[in-house]
Amino acid sequence: MFALSDLTLREKILQTMVIRGNKDCFVHENVGGIFFGGEIITEPNDMGIDRARKILERYIENAKIPILITSDFENGCGSMFQGLTPMPYLMGLGAADSEELAYNYGLATALEARSIGANWTLSPVSDLNLNPRNPLVGIRSIGDDPDHAVRLLREVIRGMQENGLAACAKHFPGDGLDYRDQHIVTTNNTLPFEQWKEKSGRIFQELIDAGVYSIMAGHITLPDYQKEVFGNGMKLPATLSFELITNLLKGEMGFDGVVVTDALGMGGFLGWYPTRRRSEVEAFKAGCDMMLWPTVNYLQDMAEAIECGYIPVERLDDAVSRILRMKEKLGLFDKDNHATALSGQDRAFIKKTQQETAKRSVTLIRDKAGIFPVTLMRYKKIAIIPISHYKPAYEEAELLCEEFRSRGFEVDIYKDGLQISQESNLETMIDQYDLVIYALFSRGFRPIGFIDYMGNEAEKIAHSLNYAVEKTIVVSFGSPYFGEQYFERALTYVNAYSMLSPSVEAFVQAAVGEESFGTFSPVHLK
Repeated sequence: MFALSDLTLREKILQTMVIRGNKDCFVHENVGGIFFGGEIITEPNDMGIDRARKILERYIENAKIPILITSDFENGCGSMFQGLTPMPYLMGLGAADSEELAYNYGLATALEARSIGANWTLSPVSDLNLNPRNPLVGIRSIGDDPDHAVRLLREVIRGMQENGLAACAKHFPGDGLDYRDQHIVTTNNTLPFEQWKEKSGRIFQELIDAGVYSIMAGHITLPDYQKEVFGNGMKLPATLSFELITNLLKGEMGFDGVVVTDALGMGGFLGWYPTRRRSEVEAFKAGCDMMLWPTVNYLQDMAEAIECGYIPVERLDDAVSRILRMKEKLGLFDKDNHATALSGQDRAFIKKTQQETAKRSVTLIRDKAGIFPVTLMRYKKIAIIPISHYKPAYEEAELLCEEFRSRGFEVDIYKDGLQISQESNLETMIDQYDLVIYALFSRGFRPIGFIDYMGNEAEKIAHSLNYAVEKTIVVSFGSPYFGEQYFERALTYVNAYSMLSPSVEAFVQAAVGEESFGTFSPVHLK
């Protein structure tokens, strides 16, 4: 363990930095953390697991002070690194509604993260998705009920932290209420403060009490709590708010772990001060301990701010003490922190956890037409119509076809080639089939912005229930809210929460009666 007195001013400031890892070169300065892998708004890193492991080993070996290796392992490590295992989104875990499975979800994530040398995940998402139109949280959230969310999130975090992976509850003071995205603008948690303490605030307080190692500050305001008015009468986002981070989170709520900012290049953070460089200094002054992707000038700017007294050295010492304590909790000072190889038993456990989460999350919302189970006697010929703006989803649509075909059904898929938005085409087509399945595929940030359907996909929906509603299934491999937004009149509707292959397979297994549907919805539906 390093004592603060052992560190120079420069070394202390470096500890507050989380920089992007580089595929080809290495960090010469001993920063506090390295972010490595894909991003939530991009695809998984495709560099290869062996190469990633070797690069991370060199980061670890070259560090004078043990280094935090992190990524957004929100739904398994395969969401950040190709070759590792993606898990169904947290909302699927919420639908499964099992504390044991929640622990295993965290454990499986920890095992794979440690297998490449990572020791900190910027997850789980701990927001309640209280607004169905929220484009940032959605299926990344475990649900909208605080009792249910706390019960499962505690177990996810325990599964991570008992197995060498520091967790990070995000995004304080709670996203999921606004209809906008922090990547674009500052968003608001509009709950009255007393209600906030029962909902978003309760989540964070109980996770603090349960020992979560870190919390991510969001580019989100809590207007009913904040008194300080900035600029044109607006309230500052948490990443820049002394009231929210120092007074509320660290003071009233008693959080003594590490507060890390959300990414500093996001629109919700930018523009409050004349320059981003000034904003980064202000974020640290407000109480954030680690900066996620600061500019190259951050080290110099912070040194000048401390040397001139603008930021008290005590603020820096407090931040570094929190960072070093988290590293000590992870055992980084006591043992070799290189990658821990996965055993065959580990790999089988991770795969089983992925499949079990997918299987138990497929939720039957209604079957007023009495379609299930889908049998060859009743439904020999099936038409599958995928609807998505995210082109890779069509690979999973093909898998959906193959799963039914492997059970003896005749299946045709209708993608962009047929203008089924034209009523005459649709009517003629549907007459040829015993069953029609509209498969909705959606992922947040594909593209960034709202999650609504537009263009040709919207036109498909416009005419989807004009014909043969009694022989139509709608299944959402993504947002659970599409049933109310677009398909209120659908007689048969299923939520599956994820477009992963195991989720597609699990839907078919339930549809044909090989497995049972779940019946618990983690979000309120009419």
